[in-house]
Amino acid sequence: MADVSRGVSTALGYVLNLGVATLLITILLLSAGTLVDDQRQRAAQTELEVVGERVNADLAAADRLARTNDPTTVRIEADVPRRVAGSPYDVAVNESGSDELVLVAEQTDVDVTIPFDTTTEVAASTVDSGDLAVVYDPGNDTLVVTDGD
Repeated sequence: MADVSRGVSTALGYVLNLGVATLLITILLLSAGTLVDDQRQRAAQTELEVVGERVNADLAAADRLARTNDPTTVRIEADVPRRVAGSPYDVAVNESGSDELVLVAEQTDVDVTIPFDTTTEVAASTVDSGDLAVVYDPGNDTLVVTDGD
C-alpha cells in the first residue's frame, strides 16, 4: 500500500505556517497602533505643558504691569500654536476659581493643569487655541485671557 501521509503533511504544514504568519502580523500591527497612540498622547501632554507655562509667564508679566502706577492699557499677546500633536485645544483660565490654567487637547483626551500666582485677580474664561492675549481691565481691576484677534 502506498504511503499518502506525505501529501497531507505538506498541505497541513503550509496552512499552519500561513496561520502563524497571519497571527504574528496582526499582533505586530495592533501593538504598533497602540505605540503610536501612546506617543501622540505624550507629545500632546508635553506640548500642552509648554503652552501652559507660556501663558502662565504672560499672566505674571501682565500682573506686574497692572500693578504699576498707571496701568491703563496692558495687553500681552501670546503667540501659541493652534494645534498640539495634531489636535486643537482649549485653554480654561481660572474656571474653578482655584488660580489654574487647564489646557485640554480635544482629539487626544489629554489635559494639563498649570497653577498660576498673581496679585491681580484673573477673570474666568475659556479660549480656543491659537493667538491669545492677556488684557488688563482697569474697570474691574482684573486680568482677562482672550482671543488674540
